[in-house]
Amino acid sequence: MTHKKVKGASSYDGALLICQNLAKLTAYELVGDQILMPGDGASSPTTALSLVLMPGVSLASSEMAKGIAMLGTSALGVRCLLSDGSERIADFTVLFAEEGRAERFAFMRPWLSPDGDLYLIPSEDAEAGNVTSFKFDRGLRKAKQPWFDQADRKRGLDEAFALLLADETSDRLG
Repeated sequence: MTHKKVKGASSYDGALLICQNLAKLTAYELVGDQILMPGDGASSPTTALSLVLMPGVSLASSEMAKGIAMLGTSALGVRCLLSDGSERIADFTVLFAEEGRAERFAFMRPWLSPDGDLYLIPSEDAEAGNVTSFKFDRGLRKAKQPWFDQADRKRGLDEAFALLLADETSDRLG
């Protein structure tokens, strides 16, 4: 799955579906189609960080990272890619704000742990040397590699794709 094509409206509709399912699967609620806010059962807004979502068909740019740094909140560029075989792929660009700066991590994929924790991990298309993973946990935080071996990595990717690309997701994780 290394060569991917993005197909306009179906890709944008897929990106919105991913955003909606992401909100349902985490401790967040989707406000409009742009912001994840702590849900009713979440802790106070001072301890749970908001995330800005940017559903679209193009890759979130480094220029966007500069704006995110000024806002001081992290953001997710969300795309729904179609492989050559028409398989849908959830693709994320993390714009991670920290100490007045924002780092950009492109070609991230969702991964689900056996315990139901949701992560973003680098895809095989990520820049060489990007080993940073992120965990959804009252915000998006950097995490160590969550998978044990390639079989566990594939299992977690398959399960996360199934949940984020499902037409109806009713259960929250955790």
